[in-house]
Amino acid sequence: MNEETEKTSLMDKYIKLHLGGATYRVRLMTLLLFAAAAVILIAAILILAFSGSCAKSRAAAIAEATPTATVEATAEPTEEPTATPEAEEPTETPEAVEPTETPEAPETTASTDFKTLEVGGTNDGETVKKVQQRLVDLHYLPYPEKDAEGKGVVTTTYGSMCSKAITKFQERNSLKQTGKCDKETYDKLMSDKATAYTMKEKDKLDIVRTIQDVLIKKGYLKGKSTGYCGTDTVAAVKAFQKAEGLTVDGQAGTKTLELLLGY
Repeated sequence: MNEETEKTSLMDKYIKLHLGGATYRVRLMTLLLFAAAAVILIAAILILAFSGSCAKSRAAAIAEATPTATVEATAEPTEEPTATPEAEEPTETPEAVEPTETPEAPETTASTDFKTLEVGGTNDGETVKKVQQRLVDLHYLPYPEKDAEGKGVVTTTYGSMCSKAITKFQERNSLKQTGKCDKETYDKLMSDKATAYTMKEKDKLDIVRTIQDVLIKKGYLKGKSTGYCGTDTVAAVKAFQKAEGLTVDGQAGTKTLELLLGY
């Protein structure tokens, strides 16, 4: 048999395969092709697996050979610069508080050895002047006298006018009403917590007479001043307050008296 006949015989040869109770007739050449393909596939898988393993080994070797970029812990540390302290923010200056109706108290010396002021007593003249001026500022007392130019001035005499003003001050500041200026009354009078005078109906005081004189002069009140705050005086005060744009209540407080008396 020549070579061509042998090839044809091999191509035409069949074999029987028994699978699952069934018999299959398959060409021998087909089986050989499948077997060859399987061998090639397995070889390719093995080659790829071997190549991957080699690549990993080479990468690991390269990594070990390459020096790390991290700095050794034993390296001498650089000196850290000292932190510059932050500048403190300037504290905000609180806004000035508007002054209360009570006039600012004058500076006074310590009153530990204070001697009570009273009518007919041996009173310290300079202390009497300070008390009178403070009573004038708080509108409890009109100026006791006037100078050659007609300007009001205080004196060194603690008389009945001053005593009455002190009594009214003690009443409005919840102190014992004696008419005498003792240490407690003096300290309260000279403090910023002293309550200023407000003329109310039925008040009888020398300052009331002064207020009435001004109301008469300005045309708000008729008749003569009496020193007693009656209904006519209250009505005159209301008219003055309305004309000046003040709260109309008939009571002459600090704002009303400052406009009316000029101090």
